Amino acid sequence: MQPSAAETPNATSDCPYGLCDGSGILIKRSRDGAAIKFCKCRTDAIRKNRLKFADIPEEFKGLRVNDFLTDVYTSSKDRRLAASAKRAVIGYVNNFSKMCDMGKGLYFYSAAKGSGKTRLAVSLGNALINKYNAEVRYTTTIRLLNEIKDTFDNKTGKTQAELIADTSSIQVLILDDIGVEKPTAWAEEVLFTIINERMINKKITVFTSNLSVNELRLDERIKDRIRRMAVPVICPEESIRKILAYNENDEVLKILSKEDKIC
Repeated sequence: MQPSAAETPNATSDCPYGLCDGSGILIKRSRDGAAIKFCKCRTDAIRKNRLKFADIPEEFKGLRVNDFLTDVYTSSKDRRLAASAKRAVIGYVNNFSKMCDMGKGLYFYSAAKGSGKTRLAVSLGNALINKYNAEVRYTTTIRLLNEIKDTFDNKTGKTQAELIADTSSIQVLILDDIGVEKPTAWAEEVLFTIINERMINKKITVFTSNLSVNELRLDERIKDRIRRMAVPVICPEESIRKILAYNENDEVLKILSKEDKIC
């Protein structure tokens, strides 16, 4: 049922639903005065801005949790691990409010590169944006440290303290590939500051790594905080990236083989 003209006196084409004037605000007038409601286009705009802010790599944009295939792994053990990890992500999304109250994120790990850790973490981030309009930001650990290092030459327009504070306050931070290499004393101090601030303020951090928390080549203070902040999720030890690449190439070859005209 469409709202009455009294509710949308300034409705324009700027609103995709034709309900408001593009501001995202609906004013319902009555004898008792005016009541303000939010239009559906406002929710859409917030979600669009959240997705842009998330800075998710092109490869993973739009990925849903259901897109994570568990039957592509060749070993039964890896299929079980993939299915278990996927269930953990679904459970997390459904219990996000409770996880926020507890300040608990997830820690995806397995030794194999390309085993699906980042796909799961980013799918989780996309789901939190789409379902809850959560503020999510994706970055790799190395990229984050390089961005903070760039503040020394004023390349970012922000000071080191400002960038650390911004990163510490994000509602959901996806920190990819933590522990890839042994960081310098400066890098460890920066990581400790960010992770400690996030733990204290119960901000959600989602980690991915090729190492378990105990194996991380990081200061014990950092590892202690990661243990408190995130529940470990074991991922498969088989490279799904390689499998998906083979499947995609097979599909491309099928398309190419159907063409019989020479340009």
